[in-house]
Amino acid sequence: MNWIEKWNASINQSSYLKILSDKGISNDDFWEQMKHYDKLMSYSGYPGEIFNRVSFFLFPDDIVLDIGAGTGAFAIPLSNIVKKVIALDPSSHQLKILKEKAKNNNSNNIIYLEKEWNEASKEELGTVDYTLASYSFFDDDIYSFLEKSIFTASKGIFLVFRAGKGDPLREFAYDTKNSVDFLCLYNILHDMGYIFNVEIFTSDYTLPLEFVYESYPYTNKTEDEIYSYLKNNNRLIKESDSYKVLCQRKDALLYLIK
Repeated sequence: MNWIEKWNASINQSSYLKILSDKGISNDDFWEQMKHYDKLMSYSGYPGEIFNRVSFFLFPDDIVLDIGAGTGAFAIPLSNIVKKVIALDPSSHQLKILKEKAKNNNSNNIIYLEKEWNEASKEELGTVDYTLASYSFFDDDIYSFLEKSIFTASKGIFLVFRAGKGDPLREFAYDTKNSVDFLCLYNILHDMGYIFNVEIFTSDYTLPLEFVYESYPYTNKTEDEIYSYLKNNNRLIKESDSYKVLCQRKDALLYLIK
């Protein structure tokens, strides 16, 4: 099995990269439409116990590089417990939100780098104890992405990706198939000569139906079609004059401590 080919094919066919290509939009265009991304994270409790597990390995004088930091799901809480966080992300829109959140959190120890991971030089990164990448493996060369992540860190590497197929509602909304999960990533790492530890985290939660509609700005499905799909799959709960949607996320934490 060529795991790298399987990974790249799936990422190009089912990730947000497919939306960028199909819609002819930029990274920033995509995230500007995902206005409820932070709220979605708060509903699901992410990163929750994953962060607690990662923090177990960290010390106050550590420097952590967050690859694909986004709006700071990890970077903000990490800034509370380590010496410095390097938040790297190619989206100026995402980093703008992260900077505002950091300001509100009085996080003065976050360094921001607006660029792709493959563009970051060793000189500008400086000393890095741990690298962390969460759902940010959307690179044309996954081997180089992982190899650089491993070599950059002096103490350890943390990787977070879905366990299982992900929410089938996304497949319905975007007519895609989430065909790979952390096992593909694990096997790529294994073929590279690295055996990572793996832990699975499950979170059950509900979302307001209106919020679910707004969470898929690029779908061709109508609200009625999404409603029917959720109803037919027994995922709707009636509460007074509104509906809540039953959701579950399963995340895998892969880590290697040197």
